[in-house]
Amino acid sequence: MIRLVNPLSKTLIASLVAVMTLLFVATTLLPYAPARVEARQYFSTDEIDLALEYTFQRRLFFWGTTAVEIALLCVFALTPVGRQLGDRFLDWTGQRRVPAALMFGLVFFILDQLLYLPISVARFYHAKDWGMTNLELADWLRDRGISIGIDLVSRAIIGAGLYTLLIVLPRTWWLLAPLGGGALGVTYAFLAPILINPLFNDFTPLAETEWQHHQPRVRALIDEAKVPVEEILVMNASRQSNHTNAYFAGFGSTRRIVLYDTLLKKSSPEEIESVLGHELGHWMHDHIVKGLLLGLLAAIVACLALDRLLRAAVGHAPWNLQSTADPAGVPLVLLIVFVGSWASAPLQNGISRHFEREADQASLKLVGLPQVFIDIEIKMARINIANVAPTPWNVWLFSSHPPTLERIRMANEWKERH
Repeated sequence: MIRLVNPLSKTLIASLVAVMTLLFVATTLLPYAPARVEARQYFSTDEIDLALEYTFQRRLFFWGTTAVEIALLCVFALTPVGRQLGDRFLDWTGQRRVPAALMFGLVFFILDQLLYLPISVARFYHAKDWGMTNLELADWLRDRGISIGIDLVSRAIIGAGLYTLLIVLPRTWWLLAPLGGGALGVTYAFLAPILINPLFNDFTPLAETEWQHHQPRVRALIDEAKVPVEEILVMNASRQSNHTNAYFAGFGSTRRIVLYDTLLKKSSPEEIESVLGHELGHWMHDHIVKGLLLGLLAAIVACLALDRLLRAAVGHAPWNLQSTADPAGVPLVLLIVFVGSWASAPLQNGISRHFEREADQASLKLVGLPQVFIDIEIKMARINIANVAPTPWNVWLFSSHPPTLERIRMANEWKERH
């Protein structure tokens, strides 16, 4: 067993475990009766209980993977292991810091995925038992393999860029790195619809499907919203699950509207327009552009904080970094990113919920059918076995969308005003 020789390490590990334990209790074990009472207006007691049970079980899987992540980060970032492996990778690469950092990152990534795999497979079979996935294990493994490959390439690009900037521009890297990250974000948004998404699903023009009769109404709604999009595509989402939705994708010339085939199969024309109106609302309010700008601002703050923390680790145990660009600091960078993502999650999700509310309002204004909006919300909650009685802690920490009951209340208020 690795001996934690540094008191700071013990303090950091104890603090991290304590905070995560409190969050686990608050978001997983505490009931919330008021939401259950309101939910009974739209859902049966059995539906509410079933969704709560499903959410509880899925949350256990989530916290299981989180525990694995914390354990791995603590071993690599808060013990002498990071320093020892950093020296070894530097020796293997002839003291070249960027290749050494990439090698360290690759080893951590592989260990991470191997430890996740049993939990991920169990989670797949759990979803299968609940009827929440239509994939067989072979197809799921294929999709997961592709996702891991994309993730690995993305991390390699980011890691190489980060450590190159740390070496070349040690004083100003934190200001330039977010600009590079923003450029990568725009590139990804542009290329994902034409290079990445087709790896998982087929996309067919709406006019060439059995639902082509929806084309005039969909086009009319797009024209009314004044959103410059030419392609309206249908995705074979039923390959993965019965989840119903629609979304906008792309940037510039790759912008397109994507309708799930499950939405077209299970919804009335008015319900389809309500869902589509919500997605149009995101474009009407420029949420993609605003999100990128807010992300750039957040990245500058995050990189500045990372720079200061890496500097504090130089020459101090258990890291004993020789410089901020020392490959031995890779696990520390990952730990800081992990903690930072958790700390910023409430703010990020709060902004996301605000955007979603604006899109909901746009849908109600465009389509003008609040009861249809309510009906499709109830229908999607049932199909997705959504938790319609979440605790405030869950909403605050995890919810990127307003809870179902909040969206129903908003639609009822809109109906009363109009």
